[in-house]
Amino acid sequence: MKKSIKMFLISLCLCPLLLLTACGTTSYYTITVSPSDSVLGSVLGTLSDSTQVEGTTVTLTAKENSAQTNPFICWIKNNNTVVSTDTALTLTYNSETAGRYTALFDETNPNSMMYAAFDTITFEPIADVTEINFTLSYSRTASGNDVYTTLARGSLSTENTYTSDHTSVLYLGSVGTISSYQYRFRLNITLVDSNGAETSYSLTSQAILNNSSFNSTRDYEITIYDSNSDSDIVLSFVKLSKELFSSADTQLL
Repeated sequence: MKKSIKMFLISLCLCPLLLLTACGTTSYYTITVSPSDSVLGSVLGTLSDSTQVEGTTVTLTAKENSAQTNPFICWIKNNNTVVSTDTALTLTYNSETAGRYTALFDETNPNSMMYAAFDTITFEPIADVTEINFTLSYSRTASGNDVYTTLARGSLSTENTYTSDHTSVLYLGSVGTISSYQYRFRLNITLVDSNGAETSYSLTSQAILNNSSFNSTRDYEITIYDSNSDSDIVLSFVKLSKELFSSADTQLL
């Protein structure tokens, strides 16, 4: 009996300690940072260890080597999303901010193109259609599968052209490499007529987008023929540049 009481008292003492230990579990997250090309610029303020305890704050600053020829454009997270156009980016380590951040500087050489943004999609007028809803997806051709990832969604009712905010980007490959990532696109379309009836179908482009698409231009178009409406659909992509976000610095994260 005395032994049972003793064990009970010990357990009472240990319970608060166990609860404190459970509640005090420390979470760590990883943020890695790099310039798009060290020849064009650098990043100041990075921590020596990219893995830090949750709640740690760091301010990153993109520094241009030449603001005139290779200005800073934006911060890109995980090679697919523009998160800020301000040179200074403050991050707090947590599950939402964990990832890879690239400070993108404008490339002088078109062959060094690394990122492209979805710009516009233009539909020709279609008789009796009052609304067009679409989902644009991409598949990386070298991946060996037919998995498509959503790039943009939109709806048009009075205009035939949808313009993106240029925050969804495609990574085309590292600077100086001969080969690049290649992308094919698929459109899921729903047409709504004046009576509210819907017609849905899917189109896949045979043309691809890659690094060489921008060898002599800052924008690139892919035309898809739509046999359902007997019309052309034009997808436009644009090389990222400072002018693309020149209206104002934007903190998107």
